[in-house]
Amino acid sequence: MSFLAAKKSSPNSAMIWPSYTGLQLQTATNVLPIPLLWGMNKLAVNIIYYANFRANPVYSPTPVTGKGGALSGSKGGHGYTWSISGWTYSADLMMALCEGPIVGVNQVYQGQSIYGSAYSSANGVVTGGGSGLSSLGLTLFPGATPQSPWGYLAASNPSASLSYPGLAYVCAANFGLGQSASIGTLNFEVKGVFFGTGANGLDADPAQVVADFLVNDQYGVGFPGANIDATTLFGAGGDASLQSYCRALGLCFSPLINQVETASSVLTRWLQLLNTAAVWSGDRLRFIPYGDQSVTGNGGAYVPNVAPAFALDDDDLVYCPGVDPIKSTRVDPFSLPNLLRVEALNRTGVTSGQGLPEYQPTPIEARDQSMIEQFGLRVGSTITAHEICDLKVASIIAQTILQRGLYVRAQFKFDLSWEFCLLDPMDVVTLSDPNLGLTGAPVRIVEIEEDDQGKLSVLAEELVIGVSTPAPNPTGAAGGASLNMGVAAAAVNTPLIFEPPPQVTNNVAEIWLGASGGTGGVPDANWGGCVVWASLDNTTYQRFVTIQNPLRQGFLTAPLPSASGYDGTSSLAVDLTESAGALGGATQAAALAGQTLCLVDGELLGYTTATLTAASKYALSGLPRGMYGTTPSAHAIGAPFARLDGAVVQYALPSDFVGQTLYLKFQSFNVFGGGLQDLSTCALYSYAPSGGGAVGPIATSLLLGQAQDWGQASVAASLFDDFGTVSGAAYTTIDLGSVI
Repeated sequence: MSFLAAKKSSPNSAMIWPSYTGLQLQTATNVLPIPLLWGMNKLAVNIIYYANFRANPVYSPTPVTGKGGALSGSKGGHGYTWSISGWTYSADLMMALCEGPIVGVNQVYQGQSIYGSAYSSANGVVTGGGSGLSSLGLTLFPGATPQSPWGYLAASNPSASLSYPGLAYVCAANFGLGQSASIGTLNFEVKGVFFGTGANGLDADPAQVVADFLVNDQYGVGFPGANIDATTLFGAGGDASLQSYCRALGLCFSPLINQVETASSVLTRWLQLLNTAAVWSGDRLRFIPYGDQSVTGNGGAYVPNVAPAFALDDDDLVYCPGVDPIKSTRVDPFSLPNLLRVEALNRTGVTSGQGLPEYQPTPIEARDQSMIEQFGLRVGSTITAHEICDLKVASIIAQTILQRGLYVRAQFKFDLSWEFCLLDPMDVVTLSDPNLGLTGAPVRIVEIEEDDQGKLSVLAEELVIGVSTPAPNPTGAAGGASLNMGVAAAAVNTPLIFEPPPQVTNNVAEIWLGASGGTGGVPDANWGGCVVWASLDNTTYQRFVTIQNPLRQGFLTAPLPSASGYDGTSSLAVDLTESAGALGGATQAAALAGQTLCLVDGELLGYTTATLTAASKYALSGLPRGMYGTTPSAHAIGAPFARLDGAVVQYALPSDFVGQTLYLKFQSFNVFGGGLQDLSTCALYSYAPSGGGAVGPIATSLLLGQAQDWGQASVAASLFDDFGTVSGAAYTTIDLGSVI
């Protein structure tokens, strides 16, 4: 494969040296916590191992121009010379994700590029063709306990080969660091613990998350599981448990804890979002939703327990003569926010192609128009809820918090004797007090304090049925634009592989290559070009040339009859849909000079008039036929058509290529130069060059009519000529005259 190797720069060439000698890091610390993740969320990585930093030269081609060819704007393009134009860097890396075991990794975000998806395999190690992980050469260890060490590291550096049980991480040998010698902005969409257990099939079930957070032996807070009232946390439906409440309403989330925070503040935030209170009763921790109406949905049912435990009146209360037994306070509605925003993460930004960035912080708004019209607009503080990645869930939460804040305004304080010691916060009782106009009014206890005499001081709020069950609140994400620079490029359509006749190349043997991208006849707007790889043995491939502009190509939609010379009668009907091609006309003189040169099967022809008949479909007329020594012939419907212009790459054909089978692969990339197609998935095209485009010294002398004296047969030949293979097309005819 030495024929494809880069040529060495001359000794006088200016040498470009590597700019970095190690991995560039913005910060370094050894006290970062290991993130905790439930459901599916986006997180950054922490490097836990780095070795074998490498500097890799980048070679750039410079065209070696000849005398020019027939292509408009072409300078001949008779091959390339290669020199070092820069450096890229790579290293062996291990990067920690979060506590495991996780289910897998979905998408990978590197800079402005987004790469596919991957899923866990049966053995717990994730790789896979076409996935975000494999696109970057990464392997996932999901954080099982126990967990096998990375095999590559075990072989190359056994002393550093640790298994990291319980830690999910990704690793790669020779990971690309680009030209800046850094990993840049690298984030992963991780499927964490309890992925898919929530009502939407992606997030986690909140009840399971709360229990895991409290009691997990690996990363939990160490709360004794025996002291949790499981009947209030878990349920099979048709009960008042937190699990049934969340399922019926569609509440689910994906909490990510990646900073130091007290467990109490985490649990308090979660319970606010879930409209739930945690109550200590006896020696049990209970979880009671504020939901006050039965709800059915998402395959679950919630039935609240709002039956009064006691009906209280003045005879049950402890109070002093002359003092009101029940003290009532009511919040001024002018002080209450009637517009509330919850900032969630929008998971459904980019699903494919271009669009909004995924996991963009997005404010979701809930408002009460009636209260706004009565008391004026009052905007509340934004609630940060990055645990929520589904905007529908965020809408439910925002509406619930708003409604409770606006309509649960009255609170009642009263004292009870120790006879009512069985009451707990979140229990419902009724109050009757003629002075306050209360007759069997239901209230919910929110706080109970006991003094040293056994007296119970109770704080309760009014129970307004329906307020703690949210009404529908349709919402949408904010608009905006973002580019995915890693969007996958489509494979090429059937490429152009063509040996032009010597009249086009000034007697230099060349191979012409061109391509466009699309799938099933539909052009890919994100296709930016392709790298052509070549091999003589279909085993070892080396970079050949790069195509940077799409070829205007398609096929005939009507037969074209044979004609010679200038054909002013026939019409060439072509469909360029697969390449989204557009054609323009030219003068007859320009067409005859090859300025509209096209290839149909093996015939070179031109055109003067291009009439658009439908989108990307043309009728071409005024056709110079059989140009540059090619044979004019009839062409059937479906015959391939290509417009030969500056999008075609010309490559000078070495003599040792002639007669050998050349294997080619066209590796697509997108308009940003990213989204490179996996080379192993590229279609294989083979071609055996005939070398018919070259005219040697003997043929040149014969064409000029010069007398030939080739010497005696016994003397070694001093001139050689290659007239191509027997099966190759004849582009040049030499008239040796008549026999006398």
